[in-house]
Amino acid sequence: MSPVTLREVTSENLRAILELSVAEHQLQAYPRSNAYSIAEAHYPPDNDPVWLRAIYAGETPVGFIMTSEAPDQGEYFLWRLMIDQRFQNRGYGRRAVQLLIERIRRSSNPRVLITSYLKVDGNSGSFYERMGFKYSRDLTSTDEVEMKFTF
Repeated sequence: MSPVTLREVTSENLRAILELSVAEHQLQAYPRSNAYSIAEAHYPPDNDPVWLRAIYAGETPVGFIMTSEAPDQGEYFLWRLMIDQRFQNRGYGRRAVQLLIERIRRSSNPRVLITSYLKVDGNSGSFYERMGFKYSRDLTSTDEVEMKFTF
């Protein structure tokens, strides 16, 4: 497997990141495009800083990852994780989350990494469980399940 890295989204790689997408049958579980996510990162619903990166395998962009962060409280939220349909099931998503966890672990106050997934995609839950996340709660206002990784 090519080494996985997390790189800044720049004017040089933006087009390639915007062209990445999940498969048609995955859109119900992953409705937001990378373009939407990048726009949302610049206009977040709260004041927490947003960190976004392109996921690369070697020199090939294969996905996108984005967090909302409250480092003073030690809270990080994995807001988006997507691997392009052509590159799924190769371990790139797992390695990207490992790199994210390593990055947070090096911060001054790592407490918890939270994520959620839509119930229509049960595979996400088992993926996150294998990564060390624990079920936290159902989010009653939506069809989402919340999971937490505690440092």
